[in-house]
Parts: sequence; structure tokens; C-alpha cells
Amino acid sequence: MGRQSTRENKTIYQLAREEKGLTREKASDLMTGVSAARIEKIEYESQEPTPYDIVQMADCYGRPDLCNYYCSHRCAIGDRYVPEVSMTDLSGIILETIAGLNDIDSLTNRLIQIGRDGMITDDEIHDFALISLKLDAISLAISSLNLWVDKTAGEHKINLDLLNAEKEKLKG
Repeated sequence: MGRQSTRENKTIYQLAREEKGLTREKASDLMTGVSAARIEKIEYESQEPTPYDIVQMADCYGRPDLCNYYCSHRCAIGDRYVPEVSMTDLSGIILETIAGLNDIDSLTNRLIQIGRDGMITDDEIHDFALISLKLDAISLAISSLNLWVDKTAGEHKINLDLLNAEKEKLKG
């Protein structure tokens, strides 16, 4: 095995690879079409990764959060529309989701009133902004849950095929 890097300010990509205990060469062997030299250039930020590179790394390192990181930090579209999702435990995600749903439940009637005429007037802006922030928090919790599912499925701790089959049945 290669020597451990002592470099400060390592990128998230280098940290993820090292946490998996992989050298660049071994990681490259486990990926399709990403050379060890390319991994090094990405880790040292001398070359921008492509979405393909990131998906390969995320799968190889068991870190689906690398995709979210790339989209929310490196992609111009994602920078505008994709919030950074932090990895947390299932109970924390569920509690955050329930808290957000409880917050929005009391605001549902106000949202209906605001949207009834198809426009948002100046006197409705404050309430709409509050509701929008609450919905953003719920959306973030849902994204966090989806990321948790992907990571857990990658670790073979959840049967993703069964989960997807059940979701399809429920769509109905």
C-alpha cells in the first residue's frame, strides 16, 4: 500500500478515498475510466472533475454525498438550485422531518389563502417567506433521507430493490 499523505487542506475527494483505505492506484482499478493520475489531479485541484468522475468516486468510496457536494459547490446550476445536504443518522433525519411537517401543518391554511388568487401580494410576502423557509427545511430533510438510503444501500444494510418495489406498489 502507498504511503499516507501528510498534506494539509485535503479535498473532500482525497479524504473520502483515504477513509476507504484506498491508494489512488487501487481506487482507479475499482473505477471505470478514471486513472490514478486523474484522481490525483482532482484531489490536488489542478483539474476539474467531471460528473462522471464524481459518480465513479462516489460509488467506489461508498460516499453518495460526494455527488451532492459536487453539485452544490462545483456546478453552476447546482450552486443555484441544489442545497448542500449533510450526512446524519436516521433518527436525526426523521426528527427533523417531523419537526418541519409539524411547523408547516399550522401554516397550511395561510398558504391556501396566499395562493388562492394565483399571486403573492406585498402584504403576503412575510407569511410566504416563512412558509417557503419551512418547506426548504423539509426538502433538505427529505434529501438527507434519500442520501442516507443511498449510503445505507451501498453498505448493504438496506434492501434497495425491495424498497423500490414497495414504493412502486404504493404509487399504484
